[in-house]
Amino acid sequence: MSKKIIVTILLPVFLFACVALKPVEKLTDEELADRYDKIDLQIYMVKRAASKDNPSKYTGGSGSLQSSYSSGDIKKIKKLEAKLKVVRQELVKRGYIP
Repeated sequence: MSKKIIVTILLPVFLFACVALKPVEKLTDEELADRYDKIDLQIYMVKRAASKDNPSKYTGGSGSLQSSYSSGDIKKIKKLEAKLKVVRQELVKRGYIP
């Protein structure tokens, strides 16, 4: 019974962790660019969803944009921006972003 559990549950989880949690330094150039685009898209989608939730807050052009987001949206955006910063630093190190 324990062998079945290991094979059906733990092995796929371990394989996923090895592939998905690869450090940024070990990614190929294409994977790094894809990750950058994916994180950038996630930030855009969070901001877009927040603006659709309450469009009256976003019609004015003045003021801080962050004050118009909910605290949950701000946390998501900051978390994603931190991930994006790491990927951007690696792209700069490799010479893709000046």
